[in-house]
Amino acid sequence: MKIGITGSQGFISKHIIDLLKNKNGISFSFFDLPKNNLLKPDEKLKKFVRNKDVIIHTAAINRGLDIEIIAGSIVASYNLISFIKKPTKLIFLSSTQAETETLYGQSKKLTEIMLKNFSNYYKIPVSIFRLTNVFGEGCRPFYNSAVATFCYQIANNKKISLYSHSKNKEINLIYVKDVAKIIVKEIFVKHKKPFYFKKVSSKNQIKIEELAKLIKIFKNLKDSKKIKNKFEKDLYNTYFSYL
Repeated sequence: MKIGITGSQGFISKHIIDLLKNKNGISFSFFDLPKNNLLKPDEKLKKFVRNKDVIIHTAAINRGLDIEIIAGSIVASYNLISFIKKPTKLIFLSSTQAETETLYGQSKKLTEIMLKNFSNYYKIPVSIFRLTNVFGEGCRPFYNSAVATFCYQIANNKKISLYSHSKNKEINLIYVKDVAKIIVKEIFVKHKKPFYFKKVSSKNQIKIEELAKLIKIFKNLKDSKKIKNKFEKDLYNTYFSYL
């Protein structure tokens, strides 16, 4: 099976690759900056798409100028699908930000709509996973993850700053290895209809302030085996990775 991955150096992609690399009969192709650019629909992109069984599209821009954010989702995805033909299957990682009015969220929402229309019109299999807040080992602190930022700050004896307007905000968290398992499973699934959409969340609902307190406990924890709750185990493993 030939699998192509865009944004293979990203946080979630690395965990997907870790799960797949030990499976027999799988070969990888990657399409990443700076060598390759999804904003340039050239021969390199055409070659990347050619003869792939599955393409996992994770590349995106969520920080920068408005035009960069819009292009990084909508234009990049359009250029990618312009070369896709049957029987290639596309798996797109979206975000629950698509349910917000932010520019990044709306760019994700419009990309979802475009891919759905593309799939239904050309009968090409497209699966969209709208992910909630993903945390885990390898996530970049001070970027888009409160978990990563708190873990880094606490592990390095730095002060945590909790803004009064956000500390009581509840967020839904899902462990990156659980997400990777969902995506890997999807690679081998055939749905009855070409288009498939799934919102991916978890039962891990927690306030920002409580999240910070929980991670602080890990600093003085002498025996991690006492942690029985899966969510807390996953959080601890994430914290431990920043030590």
